Amino acid sequence: MKNQTQASLEQKYRWPRRRFIRSVLKTGIDVLASVLTHWEVKGLENLPTEGPLLIVGNHFHFLDTVAPIHSTPWPLEFIGDLVMPNAPRLTRLFPNAWQTLKIQQGSPNLEALRASESILAQKGVLVIYPEGHVHPGPLRPALPGAAYMALRTGAPIIAMGTVSDNHWKLVKTITEKKRRLRVCTRIGEVFGPIPTDTPERPTREEIKAAGQLIMTKIAALLPKDYRGEFDPELA
Repeated sequence: MKNQTQASLEQKYRWPRRRFIRSVLKTGIDVLASVLTHWEVKGLENLPTEGPLLIVGNHFHFLDTVAPIHSTPWPLEFIGDLVMPNAPRLTRLFPNAWQTLKIQQGSPNLEALRASESILAQKGVLVIYPEGHVHPGPLRPALPGAAYMALRTGAPIIAMGTVSDNHWKLVKTITEKKRRLRVCTRIGEVFGPIPTDTPERPTREEIKAAGQLIMTKIAALLPKDYRGEFDPELA
């Protein structure tokens, strides 16, 4: 029987949420992607028919968050930073419209974490970027969040790797090269659940190992120059 807290969270974060708004936003993204980019999505056959599912990916640019929306059919849930000081204003507006679950690095974030667990318990699909912050490639070590979530929930995981030429500089690409920006998203095979002896309280060693596995799965979908220390060929 569900406890009162879990039942309350499932009521508050009933999946899928904001179906109409997210459908409108996804349609807008798909239209802009078809007009401004040549976007190739590989591995669509790896997408399961339903959740629960945890999607993880690289975060080299703010627009990398568009990739799961454009590449999957679901009204996704995102968990991301509360503070985005370096993000362009438009990209700061989008999480508010989508109603991203917000976390603040260095604080417990219990509401967002429990909401995420509740969404996965309802067979929802949740996107989290393991590195936490936007940064230039190559990949960096994962923060604990994605691994902790995977171990706590036992959710299957799917990795995505997205790269664009000219580092998402749409205007520069169109005006200088007179062609659409090329973007490629590769979707890996589902893996997990990641085993743990203590799902209620995963150990530090389990979280570190799970984070390493997740980053290696993402790296395998990226060009070699972007893989960093997680290149499967180095194993």
